[in-house]
Amino acid sequence: MSYPSASALSLPSDVRSIVWRAMEQTVNGVVVSDATQPNNPLVYVNTGFTRMTGYPAQEVLGRNCGFLQLGDRDQPGVHRLRQGIAQGEDVTVVLRNYRRDGSLFWNRVEMSPVRDASSGRITHFFAVQTDVTLEREREEMAQVRSLELERAIGSHPMGMVTLTADGRVSLCSPAGVALLGLGDTQVLGLDVAELLQRVGQLAGVEPGRLPWPGPGQSCLWELHRPQHRVIEVSASSIGSLTGEQMAVLRDVTQQQLQQASRDHFLATAAHELRTPLGSIRGFTELMLMRAYNPEQARPLLETVLKQAVRLGGLLDDLLDLAQLDDRGREAFSLVPVDVCQVVRQAREVIELPGNRHQLVLELPASPVWVLGHGARLEQVVINLLSNAVKYSPDGGVVHCRLMQSDGPGECMLSVADQGIGLSEDDLGRLFTRFFRANPGGPIPGTGLGLSLVKEMVERMQGRVTVSSRLGEGTTFVLHLVRCTDAAMPGCAS
Repeated sequence: MSYPSASALSLPSDVRSIVWRAMEQTVNGVVVSDATQPNNPLVYVNTGFTRMTGYPAQEVLGRNCGFLQLGDRDQPGVHRLRQGIAQGEDVTVVLRNYRRDGSLFWNRVEMSPVRDASSGRITHFFAVQTDVTLEREREEMAQVRSLELERAIGSHPMGMVTLTADGRVSLCSPAGVALLGLGDTQVLGLDVAELLQRVGQLAGVEPGRLPWPGPGQSCLWELHRPQHRVIEVSASSIGSLTGEQMAVLRDVTQQQLQQASRDHFLATAAHELRTPLGSIRGFTELMLMRAYNPEQARPLLETVLKQAVRLGGLLDDLLDLAQLDDRGREAFSLVPVDVCQVVRQAREVIELPGNRHQLVLELPASPVWVLGHGARLEQVVINLLSNAVKYSPDGGVVHCRLMQSDGPGECMLSVADQGIGLSEDDLGRLFTRFFRANPGGPIPGTGLGLSLVKEMVERMQGRVTVSSRLGEGTTFVLHLVRCTDAAMPGCAS
């Protein structure tokens, strides 16, 4: 017995038979309840209902379908279903229902009232029930996966953006929001074209200039506002079945600058190496082509030797810089070092040409311990003392003085000369690699010494300052970290 609608009863018998067989053969559950009786008892259930719930028709007819919830009746869907029955309206809800064996399944119920054709009074409620357990489990798994993904990308230092199968932003990590310069609410839901347009507008990039990589590919964005940045965007697939994608955003501005600096450094180094090599080759070829007596050959050989020494010094400096660049703060270990002993050792290495120069050391008699590396700190002091002598061609006094600093935990070692001094322009470029004041003059050098001094002292957690006046001399000051008494055990000079 079925009560689909009053109009259905007027259908020809063969059509009613087709409708009946269709309801019996459908995989969905079909139920009809009697709205004219108290508590809306079931008056019809199809075979699909029995397959889905395990209840045969004889066990459920005459009962309210609330038995499918067992004791789990405090559900929003149940309340909405009751409201629909009370108001006589169409309702679609998803409920937690329980089969005859007690197992849980999720049931989507699409209920409609059936009215009498003549009076309009509701006589029955007709409902189609669908088992959506797998669909619900997939949704819950997707929600769990989304939460896990959100937690994972939320704590990741690199920017991460996830895209749905149709190419819309579903998640954007805090780091991603910062890199894009857009709030997360401005990003979520955008498709790739809209995202690129907004990022381009904010960063001052012409439309169409920002690419988007395919899965397994990467590209670079050059952004101009609010400051110049280079962002690497790498895309990958994160769901072969779902079609989702993830893009990882990484700020590579510093790496790009370092690469450009490295390329410039290599080009400049190659040029600097060619100069002494050219001289050595040229003078050697000249001596091989002509027969010179010893007096004529001597100045040529002295030039070859001078350029060979310069070449050797340049290679040594390049190796030192390469070690500092590659190993960073791990280039050498730091221990307490007696700076007074280091200066005295450096003094023994310095050559004072003729009697025009006087090297004066002003050091305390007792040790002064600083954080450093003995050999590297000695190299720094030798470089500064050598420069002071070289850039004082007319002689004079070179002062090396150890002073207390105004700041706590620091001491200062100064090296001052009375030489040719430096211009304001030269002071600004003094620690640049390969920079030499008066490069065409007679004073030898590689242009790397002071950059090495600066990098070595900074590796020792110190700093270098310089003051100079053209024609009056130059003073370098090393600001070194002073060791406390607690650091004395195991100290090394």
